[in-house]
Amino acid sequence: MSWRVESRTEPGRWVEYDGTQWTADPDTQSLLLIVRNDPQPLTPVGPVYTPTGPNDNVALFLAATGIVPTPSVSGSPPAVPKVPPVARGVVY
Repeated sequence: MSWRVESRTEPGRWVEYDGTQWTADPDTQSLLLIVRNDPQPLTPVGPVYTPTGPNDNVALFLAATGIVPTPSVSGSPPAVPKVPPVARGVVY
């Protein structure tokens, strides 16, 4: 399953995953190396997805869509967990 995330507003910002490894432009690569193993938000204010390991494709995809400005996705991205229903009185 390969996918690509490209910026619609900043030409040259992108991340590509070929099913085994990822590549990115230098700026995005630097940021991804810092955050890709951290919990990634499923919405701008949470909850978060916690990576299962260093090769977690879902965490990489979520980090890429959070780092690349105004992301546009092509290919077959991984299945991202759905945001669980909000319990009454809980604000994310």
